This record gives sequence, C-alpha cells and structure tokens, in this order.
Amino acid sequence: MREFRSELPSLIHHRGIDIDPVTLEVGDYILTPSICVERKSISDLIGSLNNGRLYGQCVSMCRYYKRPVLLIEFDPSKSFSLTPRTSLHQEISSNDITSKLVLLTIHFPRLRLLWCPSPYATAELFEELKQNQPQPDPLAAAAITADSESLPESDKYNPGPQDFLLKMPGVNAKNCQAIMNHVKSLAELIILSQEKLAELLGNVNSAKQLYEFIHLPYTEAVSQGKTKR
Repeated sequence: MREFRSELPSLIHHRGIDIDPVTLEVGDYILTPSICVERKSISDLIGSLNNGRLYGQCVSMCRYYKRPVLLIEFDPSKSFSLTPRTSLHQEISSNDITSKLVLLTIHFPRLRLLWCPSPYATAELFEELKQNQPQPDPLAAAAITADSESLPESDKYNPGPQDFLLKMPGVNAKNCQAIMNHVKSLAELIILSQEKLAELLGNVNSAKQLYEFIHLPYTEAVSQGKTKR
C-alpha cells in the first residue's frame, strides 16, 4: 500500500487501467497472473542491495511468478553512478553495487531489469505490458507470502537446497528442476552415475563438471584452493 503515497497509481489510473489497492508481500505491482514488478528508486536499489533485502525479494518473485521484473526508476535530470569513479575496477567484487546487480541477474536468470526515466514512463510501460494479457486476481496476489503454500506441486521446493544446487558446476536454471524432479535429496544426487547425470542435465560436459565436483576428494579441493590463492 506504500505505493499509493507516490504519483504512479494516479498516472496508471489516468491511462484507463483499474487498480485494486491490496497489501502485497511479494512485489509492488502484479500486472498479469505471470508478471510481478518490484519497483525501486536508485537510493532504494542501493540500500536493498547492500542490506540483502532485494535478494530475498527476488527469491520470492521468482518462486511465485513466471516473469519477475525489477523496475528501476531514475530522474534523467540528475546524474547518478552505482560505482564511485575512484573505485572503478574490472573484476566483480562483493562490495561493489554494480557487481551485486550483475550477480543478481546471474543468480536469477528469469529476472528482467527495466530502467525507467520517470513515473510517466513507468505508467506507459505498464500499459504496454498489460496489452492483450489476462487480468491478475487481486485476492490470489494478496494471499501470496514469502512462506506461501499456494504453489503448483512441481514448484514446491525448499529454496535453501535449491540455491545450493544452483551454485554447483554444471547446474543452471534450465536443468536444476530436472534434477529436483529426479532426486529427493543431495544424498541421492551424490550416488548418481556420470551417465545418469548427463541424461538429467542434457549435456555431457555439464554432467562431467558436476560429477567431478561432487566426487572431488577433500584434500585435493583444499590443495586447489591454496593454489588459486
């Protein structure tokens, strides 16, 4: 409901789009049954990236909506930079705002970033995204929470192990669900043969990377870590 303190709802209404004022725990705007939008100003973006709140918001959006959107609004008359000029560097850093934004898009490949120069542009964009699309159910959207159980059976996965699985070599957003559909735990994943992994992942090279990672001896892993340092 905090969005009603901004001018955007009025601009959306002036375009002939009806707005249902409901309290949402996931997202700021639900444009269609599949499109969820989290709206940020530049200062909001920087703050939520630094405190980790945006990561949790993206986890929820990606769990419950097919087309999660992070909309970033900026004022074209005011210059801004996500990275101070004195700290420009080529490598990704966990302390750098631009790097955090890049890592966010890598971790959530379905997440779309939209940059809008004003609330007027945002209202126009919303109208275009809603064209010829079904209307969302406001009651269903309001019922979704970070711990909601109103998911299709195929989507009810523990986000902790799922995030851990996505960090393994050879695993990506496309083949991750195939693995989760086949095994019930990481213990079951470990005993799979390389051939079975290739069948699940749909790629021999990805299967080889994952198999070697799972079966890499601890002493060798420690040795490799020291070598990289």
